[in-house]
Formats: sequence, C-alpha cells, structure tokens
Amino acid sequence: MLAKFQCGRAGGNQRAITLSGGAAAVLQHQGNSKRGDRMSSTRRLGTAQGTGPRIAPSVPVALALIVAYSVVFTVVAASSGIPYAEWFATGASAFRTAVLPLLCGAALIVVFLLWARWDFVFRDPERLPMRPVYWVAVAVFVLGIVLHLVFVNWSRLTPGLVLAILAAGVLVGFCEETLFRGVLLRALRNGTRSEALCVLFSSVAFGLFHLTNVINGSSLSAALTQVGLAATTGVILYLFRRTGGLLLAGMVAHGAWDISLFLPGGAGGVPGAFISLALLVIVPALAVVALIVSLLRDRRLVMTPTGLVDSTNGAH
Repeated sequence: MLAKFQCGRAGGNQRAITLSGGAAAVLQHQGNSKRGDRMSSTRRLGTAQGTGPRIAPSVPVALALIVAYSVVFTVVAASSGIPYAEWFATGASAFRTAVLPLLCGAALIVVFLLWARWDFVFRDPERLPMRPVYWVAVAVFVLGIVLHLVFVNWSRLTPGLVLAILAAGVLVGFCEETLFRGVLLRALRNGTRSEALCVLFSSVAFGLFHLTNVINGSSLSAALTQVGLAATTGVILYLFRRTGGLLLAGMVAHGAWDISLFLPGGAGGVPGAFISLALLVIVPALAVVALIVSLLRDRRLVMTPTGLVDSTNGAH
C-alpha cells in the first residue's frame, strides 16, 4: 500500500510536472498571441493612419479653405483688369475673368482633398429622408433652369462665349458645391450637430460667400441681394444632394443654374415675367419653407460617419 501510495505520489508529481510544463506552454502561447495581436493592431493602426484623414474634419479648417479659395479667385480675376459688368461680354473676357480663376480655385480644392483625405465629402453614409416639400422645391428649381434655357437669346452669343459659359458653369458647380455642400457640410456633421443646423449654417455661409463680389466690382446693394438669393438657393442645392445622397446631383444642378443665368435671356412679356417671378420669388420662398420644415422635422437627426442617428434615443 505504501509503495503504491509512493508511486501514486510519484505519478502525481510527474503529472504535476507535466501539467506545469503544459501551463508554461499555454502561457508561452498566450504571450506569443498577445505579441501577435499587438503587432496586428499596430499594422491595422498603421493602415488606418495611412488612409485616414491627416487632419480631422472641423469647421475652422473648412472655413479656412473657403477663405483661401476666395482669395485665389479674387486675385486672379482682379488681375485681368476687366470690369465686373463686362466679365461675360466676350468669350476671351469670360475665360480670363471666370474660367481661369475657377480653374485655379479648383486646383486648390483638389490639392486639399488629396492631402486632407476627409471621408463622406462626396456622398452620405446613409440616405436622408426626402419630404414632399423638398421634392417640390427641387422640381421648381429644375423648371426654372429649363424655362431660362428655352428663352435664351442665342443671337447675342458667339461659339467662344458659349464654351466659356459652359466651362464656367461646370467649374462653379464643382468648386462651390465641393466647398459648401461637401467640405463644410462634412465638417458641420460632427456627430452632435443636428442635420437641420447643418443645412442652416452651410446655406448662410454660402450666401455670405457672395459678398466677395463687392471686391470684384459689384455694387453693395446688388451683392446683398445676391447674398439672400444665394443663401436660399443653397438650401435647395443641399436638397439635391439629399435626393440620392450624392454631391454630384448638386454639382449638376448648380452648374446648370449658373449657366442659365450667364446666358442672355430673350424672354419678354408673360414668359419673361414668369421666369423672373420664379427666380426672385418662388424658388426663394420654397427654399425658406423647406428650411423651416427641416428645422422642425430634422432637428433630431444627426449624421455620423457610421450613418444616421436619432438623437432622442441614439438609434440608427
């Protein structure tokens, strides 16, 4: 009995030693796993740092880009020496005073986007709901563009001027939409600010941006009028992005709108009066109504990089 007990103890000691060795092996394996996890985490972090933003999206950075763009555009345009009222008198003057400054501004924006690497500038992480009044505002805006284009006085245009106007419209659509409904809107969507406030702030900023036309030679009264019209137009251009969650829709609408305004109108009588009514009254009024609806209905909606959140309960 004693011998068996000793053997048992010996066997037990052996098993204990074996278990200790196994525990050591397990500990060693866990240590290796932890080191491997740390290395994997480091690699993942390095990947994220390599593809993530170099500077966090913020309103001050967005506004700094807008100011830099304004300076570039104004300096290049002013260096032409051509009065503001004659910018679109000929194809050559339109290219020098509008197309060339816009190209320089577009280059600045592209450089910033490539360097900053902000996400969701050109698309929304999740589509926002479109309400009936939003669709009405978008439809009337499109109708205004069509009506203005239908009654263009083509006899006053040369091929060179038409090309310059088309180029200016495309560039304006890209530059200003990227700045205000792209970069600034992304900065405003910080995860806590409601979508309604994002619409309001970006539209007001878009309106104030047009005060720079005073520097370019526009009268103060005309610039102030343009500030109001631009701010309301900014609301509708935001709605174009909202239709499909893509900035491209706003770019196309903005470019077409400005092209229709740059081209000389030839409508008189009832058609001309209706177009003026649409541009100066109906579109701004619908924009104000849409903004009010947004302030009432979208005040709890918060857009985050992971999607739309209802701030009342935090649910997606």
